[in-house]
Amino acid sequence: MIHIWCLRPLSVARQDKNQVREKAMTISKSVLGGLLSSVVLLSGCALVPGLRVSASGDHPDASPGYRVIEVTPEVLASLRSRTASSSRAAEALPQSAVAAGPGMPKGGSDAVEVDLVPASATGTPAEYLIGPGDVLQIVVWDHLELTNPFGAVTRDPVSAGQLVGADGKIFFPYVGVFQAGGQTIRQVRERITKDLAVVVKNPQVDVRVVAYRSSRVQVTGEVKNPGVVTLDDTTKGLLEALNERGGLNPGASRRTTLLIRSGKSYEVDLAGLLSGNVPAINPLLKAGDIVHVPDANNDQVFVLGELARQGAVTMGQQELTLTEALTKSGGLDRVTANDSGVLVFRRPKKLGESASIYAVDLSRPEGLLLAGEFTMEPRDVVYVKATAFSQYNLVIGQLLPTITAVYQVDALTQ
Repeated sequence: MIHIWCLRPLSVARQDKNQVREKAMTISKSVLGGLLSSVVLLSGCALVPGLRVSASGDHPDASPGYRVIEVTPEVLASLRSRTASSSRAAEALPQSAVAAGPGMPKGGSDAVEVDLVPASATGTPAEYLIGPGDVLQIVVWDHLELTNPFGAVTRDPVSAGQLVGADGKIFFPYVGVFQAGGQTIRQVRERITKDLAVVVKNPQVDVRVVAYRSSRVQVTGEVKNPGVVTLDDTTKGLLEALNERGGLNPGASRRTTLLIRSGKSYEVDLAGLLSGNVPAINPLLKAGDIVHVPDANNDQVFVLGELARQGAVTMGQQELTLTEALTKSGGLDRVTANDSGVLVFRRPKKLGESASIYAVDLSRPEGLLLAGEFTMEPRDVVYVKATAFSQYNLVIGQLLPTITAVYQVDALTQ
């Protein structure tokens, strides 16, 4: 009785084990079949990784925030005409004009009075206005007692000169205290000559500035020697101020410099000034101006996607084309890159405008030619799409660990 009672549970256990094995095999086959079906479905649905933007007009990711433009010769001509129009406006800036683009107050409106005057190296400089802190040398010929009251003691012109006080006034014998600040050298000479004529017959007076101290400009940012630049009777523009402070640092922007005047910030086209590719103004500096040279962080183009090396490409003073940006990133990946799917994302220039996405097909000869003429702008984003096969391989790579685990479960249940 005991032996028969023990055999029945063993047969039941074997039956249960077979049922468990069959259920596990059924589950594993259904899971495996589901995964394989998912691979087929994912290969054509929006869940496959990758950017789905093209110039065909069918955009799964479309939104009112951007527009896709296929790069053609006509598009390149339109972009270049806009740049040329902006350059011509900057070149023809008069002393008081209405224009837009470089030389405009940063963040200002489209039409603002421009108060940046080009510093002409060939033009006649404006007469210097004497200011507080300047030192004048006043000479009355044949009257040494007026020029040098210390007699035989000789001193340097600055020590022996007349210091203009904080109120702009100076003292001279037989003339007394008078206002020199805000006057030109000619006006001061005429004033002294007129008053001396009472005590000196036909006075011959000469006046010159021997120390310029009143008009100063601050130069800050990425320059080798930040500090003060003193304005004198010569024409001095932004480039001259940068040169006087030792030039630019290696990490300085070669594209834009800020000129701050009377609470307004103006963007100066430094790239145009340094390269000469486009007309740009070298603004004449005024007392109290601040010249700030930013670093090159805002002059970068970001190259992403299927490339040999992703990263930022810094723009210099010369133009940077799409071909150059891709080349500096090591070029397209030979295995995974889709050369017919190169996109350039460009942010809008004004609030309320749509961003632009330029599509370039590098699989065609004309696409390669257009890429060599397509000029990049700061903060552009270049994205190289992946091929459909590489996207499929990426999905398989993500599902492979799960498929392997299902096979292992199936093998253990055999």
